Amino acid sequence: MDWLREIREDLFDIAHRLREIDSRYRLYRNLKLNRFEIHANGVLQLAAPFDRLDARTLELVRSTRLEYADRLVKEMDKHNGDLEAAKEKRTRERILTEVEKAI
Repeated sequence: MDWLREIREDLFDIAHRLREIDSRYRLYRNLKLNRFEIHANGVLQLAAPFDRLDARTLELVRSTRLEYADRLVKEMDKHNGDLEAAKEKRTRERILTEVEKAI
């Protein structure tokens, strides 16, 4: 794959810090798609949505690891519950407004 360049050293030592998270992780620059990618055992694990390497990349990798899945699911459930509560509140307020107009 001529378009993949492994990054072994970088300004913030992201490549090394990724290997601390998981020793199989390797950091690549995909020249064809102009993005950073994290591979494990030659398989793409994650494409970083950032245009430069920094702590955001490490945080994204950590947050997508399987051991954090429970926490992510709980955060999503809480967010969905908050959205549902806000929707119910708007509905109640709309109904009260309509009742007040009718009276």
